[in-house]
Amino acid sequence: MKFFYTMPSFHNPLGTSYSKKDREAILQLAYKYNVFIIEDDYLADFEYSTKNDPLFAEDIKEQVIYLKSFSKIMFPGLRIGLAVLPTTILNIFQKSRMTTDIDSSMISQAALYLYIKSGMFEHNKLKVSSIYHKRAKVLHQPLQNHLANYESSSEIIMHGHILLPKQVNMKSLIHHLHEQHVYLDSVESNYLANFYKERVLKLNVSNVENHRVEEGVKKIASALKRRENYFFKFFDVIKVFNAV
Repeated sequence: MKFFYTMPSFHNPLGTSYSKKDREAILQLAYKYNVFIIEDDYLADFEYSTKNDPLFAEDIKEQVIYLKSFSKIMFPGLRIGLAVLPTTILNIFQKSRMTTDIDSSMISQAALYLYIKSGMFEHNKLKVSSIYHKRAKVLHQPLQNHLANYESSSEIIMHGHILLPKQVNMKSLIHHLHEQHVYLDSVESNYLANFYKERVLKLNVSNVENHRVEEGVKKIASALKRRENYFFKFFDVIKVFNAV
């Protein structure tokens, strides 16, 4: 069996989402080459666009394995998710699961069932997702105001990113920002070993108060103007270019 794992919505760590056209193309490729798609829709409850249906919703040949989490809306300690599987691999999955995990917590499942049935889950989902959407909007404007020259995520719910020139010294930049109490990270740990790593700076404002978001973006913009955070020759060229 061949599998293709993907996060079509709010990718971790980039924060990007596939367009409807991209989703359709991926499904057609799966059908053509007989590949199962593992769709990790872990932030499904934060989707606000009615046009961004999961791949699973458009799958007419049972090629999509759909995964969903409940922990982002409730709490991280709730280790319960769901999987919707094609009938052709259901038995194989059940046999394999029994060898690794005989049973899930019945108490947790019962609590989640009551939470959903009572309407409390839906109420909390709307409340939590609204908070994150507002915070995403709070971040979007400062990015346009202070970092408009850099490619960034258009949809930031849990994760986002800024794409920087390859001449940026990422270690120096991140260290400098840490000293300014802006704690960011690159995506180097998300790459395979010995693979070319782009200069991608991860953004996450899920635990940042709204009034401090713009302050952080300004500090990033300021850090990107510092000579010490570039490989020197490139920075000298930029200075000459700007002077002209």
